[in-house]
Amino acid sequence: MQSAVAQAPDAVNQQAIVRYGLDRWDAARIETEIGVAASWGKRWNVPLTCNEFGVYRLAATPEDRAAWIHDVRTALEKHGIGWTMWDYAGGFNVVVRKDGTTTVDDVTLTALGLKSSR
Repeated sequence: MQSAVAQAPDAVNQQAIVRYGLDRWDAARIETEIGVAASWGKRWNVPLTCNEFGVYRLAATPEDRAAWIHDVRTALEKHGIGWTMWDYAGGFNVVVRKDGTTTVDDVTLTALGLKSSR
């Protein structure tokens, strides 16, 4: 959190980052928030889907990114909510392009509960 605060342009943004960090967005918090949406869907008999989730690759370590993706995906699946990850080849990518070659990022695939076909 401290590195993000140091990069913030002003005190207002710094405070927002600190508050976000203190919210403790861990697996339990994610599951609770998704559970609230799932309860609403069940109450009103509305099927739910999460059309986009992910972590910007350049702003997180591979381990933190994988943990977030895993925790969101498993919470969605626990509650029977469909999902799609944002995105295939952009900043939140499932694949990595290097030297003109596109390869699947196995860490991301594992976090998504998928297996490589390689």
